[in-house]
Amino acid sequence: GKVTYAKVAKGSAKCLTVSKKTGKVTVKKGTKKGTYKVKVKVTAAGNKNYKSGTKTVTCTVVVK
Repeated sequence: GKVTYAKVAKGSAKCLTVSKKTGKVTVKKGTKKGTYKVKVKVTAAGNKNYKSGTKTVTCTVVVK
């Protein structure tokens, strides 16, 4: 089924955004150097062959 992505506000840096369609993580312009974390909730819609599922992952982004 269709896969969607969503940023989880709690535990995520405000300077990072997540694309709902692709899951691409983007760093806002002007972000200072450092290491940032973003939590992403990945949801896959089910169909007649597969159950739906949700998983939350934490990504670490290093800005140089």
